[in-house]
Amino acid sequence: MADVTALPLAEALLACLCAELDDTVAGPVCVCCLAPGPEPADCCTCPGGEGRAWVRVTRIFPTSARFPLPAVDPGRCATDGSYAVELELGVYRCVATIDDDGTPPSCDQRTADAVKLLDDAAAMRRAVSCCFPRTELGRGRAVVVGEWRPIAPEGGCAGGALLVTVESGDCCPPAGGGG
Repeated sequence: MADVTALPLAEALLACLCAELDDTVAGPVCVCCLAPGPEPADCCTCPGGEGRAWVRVTRIFPTSARFPLPAVDPGRCATDGSYAVELELGVYRCVATIDDDGTPPSCDQRTADAVKLLDDAAAMRRAVSCCFPRTELGRGRAVVVGEWRPIAPEGGCAGGALLVTVESGDCCPPAGGGG
């Protein structure tokens, strides 16, 4: 049986992220997938796109009715408890580098790179909002959006990552266990 706590949330967020990146300044990415851990700096180019995007699970923990605070007694399944799943969304893009003659990128090139990365950050925020919307009455899945942090240039790639903590649901399996 596949994970039912984090996997559905990660897959849904990945689909939203990949769709949002299609309409960014830099356009679609070449690779958009679930990642098992930190992604290598890779900003491949492909027909119609550039870069790499990912969603990965960084933490899963029992939480209390005061989401996203960790449960005081995580070994005991409280009736008002659930799991919190922390997800990282990330994007790498190609950025200008020092050329073969040792000339650094121009201000225009650096500005264009900054615009790409900040537009990707906006796409990440939209992906979270679209994937986990609030209902008209303010109810819905509890979501806490964390910091977006830039990822410094490495090997002609740079990017950013955004953390989001999402309520998964009840921490106890249904009574009866199936059959």
